[in-house]
Amino acid sequence: MESVELSPPQHAISRFELPLAALTAAASFSAIFVLPLIGGLGVLFAAVPMVRLAHRRGFLAAALACVLAAAAVFGVACAIGALPEAFAMALLAGVVTLIPTAGVGFLRAGAVSSRCYLGIALAGAAFLAASFALSAAGGGPSLSAEVVATFERMTPSVLESYTRSGADAATVASMRAVLTSAQELAREYLWGIFGALWVLGAAVAFYGGSAAARPNPTADAAQFSDLRVPPVAAALFVASGAIFAAVSGEAHRAAGNLLLPLAALYFVAGLSIICHFLRRWVRARFLRAGLYVLAAYFPINVGVALIGLFDWYVDFRRRGEGVTEKS
Repeated sequence: MESVELSPPQHAISRFELPLAALTAAASFSAIFVLPLIGGLGVLFAAVPMVRLAHRRGFLAAALACVLAAAAVFGVACAIGALPEAFAMALLAGVVTLIPTAGVGFLRAGAVSSRCYLGIALAGAAFLAASFALSAAGGGPSLSAEVVATFERMTPSVLESYTRSGADAATVASMRAVLTSAQELAREYLWGIFGALWVLGAAVAFYGGSAAARPNPTADAAQFSDLRVPPVAAALFVASGAIFAAVSGEAHRAAGNLLLPLAALYFVAGLSIICHFLRRWVRARFLRAGLYVLAAYFPINVGVALIGLFDWYVDFRRRGEGVTEKS
């Protein structure tokens, strides 16, 4: 896909669109205060209205909306917690919404949409790495320790709620094992888990916001089915997987933390290839949506990630075009 110079949007837009985008983003992000686990999904969708606004009004208008959303999150956090935590949550809300919005700015400047998405993923990973480094260097408990402590506080109440609801002993024991495994994963691979969630959330924000902004010249250029991952990422994936399997200690842990976001990236890439063909072969949108949801389940998601990993060598889209022409 060649980069093109894109003209600014020409929509007649309501003057309320900017504050509505800011309020929608703040509400999505603030769901984490109400539902600490499930509400975290709202963080993934917080940047969608900002990306849509950036396509329709430009980067500066969307950046202003990001500031307004962060201010709203700060107010909510102040009402329910201490001032330092409120500043931290406002900063996180600003970063989560501003980085995908900046990707649209590069797209409008003529960059290829795949590179814009990869830039969003890398910028978020760099922010996470810096946050974890500052947390480890600080005098207080690390972020990993705080998350583990949260699991320890949450586990008894969750198990008690299952018992009160009439669940049998086997179900309660299974839930206890799941929470224990999640706690151990958070202890060892919290950076990788957050990185994987960021890679997935960046795809939702950038491509979902672009789809919501269509028809629009810049939004039309950001097609999820055109996503390409450079071959160097495959080499990094293989190297980190080899280190993870061959060594132990801190190198094993570091390789695992790198492997998780790379695996998420290749899952997104494989899903884009599937999207490329489903848009041609399946016209019903609800059927396509059902297939996308099915692709997220294990072990199908492993196969989807492998499709994305080997695309640099096989080029499934080109081979699929050849099969279609012969048919």
